[in-house]
Amino acid sequence: MDDTVTEKIPDYVLFDMDNTLYDFYFAKKQSCEAVANIAGSGEGMELFRYFMSGTHGFEHHANIHDFLEDRGIFEPHLYEEACAVYEEVKLASLALYPKVEETLRLLADAGVSMAIVTDAESSQAEKRLAATGVRDYFDGVMTPDRSGVRKPKPEIFHAAAAILKCAVHEAWIVGDSPKREIEPGNLLGMTTAYAKYGDWIGIPYPKIKPDYTLQSFSDLQDILHL
Repeated sequence: MDDTVTEKIPDYVLFDMDNTLYDFYFAKKQSCEAVANIAGSGEGMELFRYFMSGTHGFEHHANIHDFLEDRGIFEPHLYEEACAVYEEVKLASLALYPKVEETLRLLADAGVSMAIVTDAESSQAEKRLAATGVRDYFDGVMTPDRSGVRKPKPEIFHAAAAILKCAVHEAWIVGDSPKREIEPGNLLGMTTAYAKYGDWIGIPYPKIKPDYTLQSFSDLQDILHL
């Protein structure tokens, strides 16, 4: 956490979701491992690399199709079962980081309006927020299928701020990606809080400087004197 603290609690905060509120990397690994187990071939991290390749997108079931096809074991019934297991285990493996719900409750009690801005599709985002029990803290969820763009495009941040009925520069943005949340947030005049604890990729971007760096989600309590 940065040494400096702010005296003023913001009126509006936008939160990323995956790897900011909970460890989505862990959930993805668990779900990929479950698919490999029922397929009886390969390892979970092999399938994970298909999702990381960018060929179909980080959530698309076509990655599972390609994994099975490339291993010579694709069958329609196995594919259907693998997709169902993937989704089931992914949701079941989600767990909030320590003190996330407590911090969100303190922010809500302080009158802060909050919304989610995520690259997950609406159906996926709503399921994850429901599974982790924090959906009610947010006035809305802005996703690519609702905004028409993905992060770091400024339009998705403007659309998320519109949920809170504020100008984008009036809001904080809290997220684990320097390139997809912190850099665009800085360019838009937002107060930026980098969720370093969730940045499992860990590529350094020395020119991207957040206003605050969080070593844990609960650092927000200290920064804002909650």
